Amino acid sequence: MKVLYRISDGGHTHNKPSYVNDKRQIFLHFMNVFQECDIYVFADNVSEDTYQYLISHYDPSKVIRISLGNSASFMHIVRFAIQRFNLSEKVYFAEDDYIYKKIAPQIIEEGLDIADYSSGYDHPDKYMNHSEGGPNPYISEGGELTRVLVSKSIHWKLTNSCCMTFATRVATMREDYDVFNKYCQSGNPQDFTIFCILVQQKRRKLVSCIPGVSTHGQNEYLTKFVDWDNEFNLST
Repeated sequence: MKVLYRISDGGHTHNKPSYVNDKRQIFLHFMNVFQECDIYVFADNVSEDTYQYLISHYDPSKVIRISLGNSASFMHIVRFAIQRFNLSEKVYFAEDDYIYKKIAPQIIEEGLDIADYSSGYDHPDKYMNHSEGGPNPYISEGGELTRVLVSKSIHWKLTNSCCMTFATRVATMREDYDVFNKYCQSGNPQDFTIFCILVQQKRRKLVSCIPGVSTHGQNEYLTKFVDWDNEFNLST
């Protein structure tokens, strides 16, 4: 699986575990977990000091320096994948504020055996009723309407959306390019809208594994039932 990892010196630092705000430690954590994958690092709007740190810890020929911002940098790596890789290639688009279990790469890639898009993040917003303040308008009675599937190693559920950290195939991204491009024109990608359109209108299958093997690094939205401090310490 090809991995396209975006890292920036910017981003929100509020309400996150302290180590998530340390982009260098998160980078080392990510590289340790995904060391068997073919990784390309896109350093977006980073200082010279950060850039030197990255190339001192990874192959400089695979660290690509850009200055684009969140949405534009995502579309840049989408085009990079389409232009560089075979259509059948599996590719993981990764942001710089996620924590992973050691088994995450295997599991996330495995999701593509049963779906068009795969996420290792079991997002807690899928269990927060919208009528009680949850951010996802499709959640009621404690969850979303779904189907539970099984791959060779883990259970999955069909889900209505995910963040901009996910796996798919290059051919799928090429076919869905216009949807991503349309909703990546402002500062931040409109991820919820993108995946709702893909799932509801284009009939794409998006799955997230249960239990989750990764998490976005916001305290209130950490994937449940995992000691993420421990997982981070084990692989850093």
